[in-house]
Amino acid sequence: MSDAPSTLHAAATVLDEASAAAVAALSPRSRDTLNTVLTHASLRRFEPEPLPGDVVAALEAALVRGPTSSALHSYTHVLVGDVQSKRELARLAGDQPWIAAAPLLIVGCADLRRAREVTHGQGYRYTAHDLRMLISATADLTIGLQNASLVAQSLGYGTVLIGGVLDGSLVIAQRLGLPRRVVPLIGLSIGRPAVGRLPPPRPRLPLRLLVHHERWSLDAATEEALLTEHDRATRARGDFEGRRIRWLEVGGGERDPVPVGEYGWREHTARKQGRDSWGPQGAKVDHDLAAQELRVSSTGEVDEPPG
Repeated sequence: MSDAPSTLHAAATVLDEASAAAVAALSPRSRDTLNTVLTHASLRRFEPEPLPGDVVAALEAALVRGPTSSALHSYTHVLVGDVQSKRELARLAGDQPWIAAAPLLIVGCADLRRAREVTHGQGYRYTAHDLRMLISATADLTIGLQNASLVAQSLGYGTVLIGGVLDGSLVIAQRLGLPRRVVPLIGLSIGRPAVGRLPPPRPRLPLRLLVHHERWSLDAATEEALLTEHDRATRARGDFEGRRIRWLEVGGGERDPVPVGEYGWREHTARKQGRDSWGPQGAKVDHDLAAQELRVSSTGEVDEPPG
């Protein structure tokens, strides 16, 4: 008999008894972990049908059962299913239509409020500088969102992570009624695939570029050769043609100089990182974080307890 905790026992650590039982009953329906992880693909076309209550409970449990730095749980997730709210959040996160189309959006927030309030409540100075705390909180909430994504996929749903939440962080926080220092950073849209199945997994960069053993083991010539071959393969398959970033967005004119069939990983990456919108958007993010009382610094600032 296995000594591993049962799904019911694990679910009961974060859910009420009825919800934990409903989530445990889903377990036989879920695909195995390895298959779920390796067949991941982002989904952007959803059926509108709402997620059942047991699935939502399973997602909630997954969001909070991951590891958390120093047991701080420096995150808060907001689940949004209201149609009008999703439309507004889609607009604020960069006019991404799949946010509105998916039956559920999870907004993952760095929560740097809770621990500071507890610290002040105990009569201590708060000296945890925001930069490191923000990195830690981002890691915690991303783990939770990935866990929720895997649970959803294992049950036949699809997901897509929404980085544009950060771009509209301040207004999204206001729209969701979040207190200061609870900062929206990443979203996750979830729903049934509109075509009845998930899209096939997209190719990744060669493993030798992404995984090293013991220490860095890649010379410049090998790296260049691997990137060149990957770029050639993506051009040949047309992997990025449907996602082409307009020439105008990188300071060009109306006529794109890169012909169809020549737009691959290199060109897409370069345009993605070189768009004109990065400048003003970066300034907006700087403003939005500060407006939510988040000082992204490591300057040794200290917050004394009130009074």
